[in-house]
Amino acid sequence: MAKAQRTIDVAVPPEAFFGMLQDYARYPEFLPDVKSVRVGPRAGDAVEVTYRLDAKVKTIEFTLLHVEKPPLRVDWKLLRGELIRRDEGTWTLERTAQGGTRATYAIEMSFAAPFGAALERALAEQGLPGLLLRFKQRAEQLHRAAP
Repeated sequence: MAKAQRTIDVAVPPEAFFGMLQDYARYPEFLPDVKSVRVGPRAGDAVEVTYRLDAKVKTIEFTLLHVEKPPLRVDWKLLRGELIRRDEGTWTLERTAQGGTRATYAIEMSFAAPFGAALERALAEQGLPGLLLRFKQRAEQLHRAAP
């Protein structure tokens, strides 16, 4: 199982970053490996989201249950998934002294054989800096465009 955690500072308030995180259906617009998203039923602060992801060796589909705790936290856990045995994580947001956001992304994941450890490391460690940068760029772009 791979575990990874990274933090990035973003020049938008936590409420704006949180709002962008909640817009799951638009993830394919700025995350190139996410090919499609289906947002399922919502029950209170929880929503099911199904992703089709290009994992380079294979396109995989999986469904996560996102539990939103506005405006500073989103947790998720795997409900079902092809090749994925575990996918749990958290976005934790903190307001910076400058009024921006310190966003921390933490994930634990594991895949079924034959992909296993190599794919876990690639997605959880090598892909993480790029993933955070894309979320940062998206949030800052949306914030600049807002009236």
